[in-house]
Amino acid sequence: MLNSSFTPEQKRELFMKAYNDNKEKVDARIEQGIEQNRKGEGKIQFIDSCGKPLANKKVKLTQKTHDFKYGANIFLLDEFKSEADNAEYRRMFKEYFNLATVPFYWDTLEPKENKPRYAADSPKVYRRPAPDLCLDYCNQSGIDAKLHCLVYEHFVPEWLKKRPLEQIKAKYEERFKQISERYAGKLMEFEVINELLCYWNESAMSRHKDILEWSFDLARKYFPDETLVINEGSLLCDIAAKDYKNPYYMMIENTLLKGSTIDKIGIQNHMFVGANRTTDEGYDASIKEHAHMTNPLSVFKGLDILSEFNLPLEITEVTFATLGDSEEDEDLQADILKLMYSVWFSHPAIDTVVYWNTVDGYTYDSGNGWNENNCIGGLFHHDLTPKKSALMLKKLFNELWHTECELTTDENGCVSFRGFYGNYDALCDGKTAEFGLHKESDKNYILKI
Repeated sequence: MLNSSFTPEQKRELFMKAYNDNKEKVDARIEQGIEQNRKGEGKIQFIDSCGKPLANKKVKLTQKTHDFKYGANIFLLDEFKSEADNAEYRRMFKEYFNLATVPFYWDTLEPKENKPRYAADSPKVYRRPAPDLCLDYCNQSGIDAKLHCLVYEHFVPEWLKKRPLEQIKAKYEERFKQISERYAGKLMEFEVINELLCYWNESAMSRHKDILEWSFDLARKYFPDETLVINEGSLLCDIAAKDYKNPYYMMIENTLLKGSTIDKIGIQNHMFVGANRTTDEGYDASIKEHAHMTNPLSVFKGLDILSEFNLPLEITEVTFATLGDSEEDEDLQADILKLMYSVWFSHPAIDTVVYWNTVDGYTYDSGNGWNENNCIGGLFHHDLTPKKSALMLKKLFNELWHTECELTTDENGCVSFRGFYGNYDALCDGKTAEFGLHKESDKNYILKI
């Protein structure tokens, strides 16, 4: 493990200074944004089986789910050596998240040509559980699932890499068609292309001039009714720094001007402190390099810039480094999570945030100078016990951003309330009914008890 020479106080100063210097302004925007964008007014009339209003009755409203999606990748599903750990991961995931990113990396989904690993009982590949296994779990657990991803030139099969462009295009079309026939209508959204600006140069497709437009046009052909997402490693603070000259902004703008359709814009937020470092001195330098990522004013500015496309935004991959193994380091990770999730949750364009690697010690290691385990960026310890950051995430969505209230019906059997968008239980006169408070639907309900 790499060690920093910074004290806990110095690390906190580095990562929380921008917020502390602008606390009043930031807190005001967060509070106002959450109130305006995540909550709505509802009115419910309670009637009995004969249609008579239930007047002067005590009512308890309890939020059961969030419309806002907060998830994580599900790469460790049934990947542990111990069955007890596998069972705990399955229990933990549905307790803390309502969305799962399912791996469709081509190199591990089809390591042998024409022998894809879709089925739940497919041969194991570490950190790449079969899609059917993931979807079975999600369906049983009431969790939405998303596909990651159709085109990602960093992870293409070895058997494909050296082929000419036209043959590669034909194989991509075959891949899209297969996935569409098997999974269309079964996932919340489909990430079409990932990290194009990283330019991995794995095959001739990487150098294809119109790879972005071609990918989205092909995806629209096979997924006409699905939400199609672009995903990129560009950071919001970097977008803020370069404004409309940021490469990601210009890439999206160019693609839309050419007539291709993008339904949703994905932005990553990896605080990969130390991932490519091997010395303590390098680790300290990496800490300094990442401190700007927690500047809430820059994050807000980056979101405001991207939101001008009038498309929903998603924080697709999140890592918050722990910066050490002390209690103070865990406190700081939890505070960073609270700040950044609050900023994202308050912004009108964001509808989804996905944490990436949830358990320390099981993250991506290239074996060639890149090791995300150095970041200690999970929400859970190696033994699957929750870190303070996991408990903070749970507190945000289950307590702070949660509606539960007791009311009394008027003479017409009605109550009015303001709550977070989601599905609810209503308890009245000893009986329970379900209803939903959603942003784009009618807010008036009649519940027969």
